[in-house]
Amino acid sequence: MVFDNQKIVTNISIRRYLIIIAYFISIIILLVSDLVKNQIFGIDKSSYVVAITILYVMYILFVYTLNYNFFSYNDDGSKLIFRFVSLRAFDNKKRAIEINKKDFAGYKIKISFFNLRQDLVVKIKTKKGIANYPPISLTALSLKHKKMLKNSLNQMI
Repeated sequence: MVFDNQKIVTNISIRRYLIIIAYFISIIILLVSDLVKNQIFGIDKSSYVVAITILYVMYILFVYTLNYNFFSYNDDGSKLIFRFVSLRAFDNKKRAIEINKKDFAGYKIKISFFNLRQDLVVKIKTKKGIANYPPISLTALSLKHKKMLKNSLNQMI
């Protein structure tokens, strides 16, 4: 079975760019134009700029915490292949984990951040016992792909 979440990653990237464009346009309109006079509903322009900036920073922190990843999975052949790239701004290094099916010892899905973030921890057999790979974020996977991944990994155990 082979799948990836390219379509979801594209939608996330488009949403991120649209939000940053909306942020800059709203700040420019508030600061430069006379469209908005000194006060609206008794609140001055600078307070709106601060509020919009706080909302934007909260959105960035929220998305950063979720750690969306491009994720590709392949279990054809003798190896399990996980390829993933974080969508975080400064952490977009391409990574891959290739495991011989005979060395696969199981997996665990860790759920955190108010049940919004899901990480896959893959376990392998080594000479010294069971070892865990660093977690892979599954937050950007659709429910269908998560179910397919779980079914495939359960068959390998």
